[in-house]
Amino acid sequence: MKSLHLALAVVGTLSAFPASAAEQRINIGVGELTCPTCSYTVAAAMRGVPSVEIIDFTEGEEFGTGTYIVAFDDEATDQDMIVEAIRATGYPADIVESGDS
Repeated sequence: MKSLHLALAVVGTLSAFPASAAEQRINIGVGELTCPTCSYTVAAAMRGVPSVEIIDFTEGEEFGTGTYIVAFDDEATDQDMIVEAIRATGYPADIVESGDS
């Protein structure tokens, strides 16, 4: 009987914790990055969105463009919130497929 109570207690405790969220990674293409301050402004905007972590940045083929690889918790935010945070600072931004340039 004690083992049944223990098993029920463990199951009850585990069910109280939410299922872990999935980490998502996206590529965000950004334009008009003409100076170091531009990149800082964009990065600060993304870091202001809950759970966002910048993984990498690659300069684009055209001057002033680049792609950020960003990870985020899909229960805390979504890709549209990240893109809108960048656009709110005045920089054009869009989700790009990993093969797009």
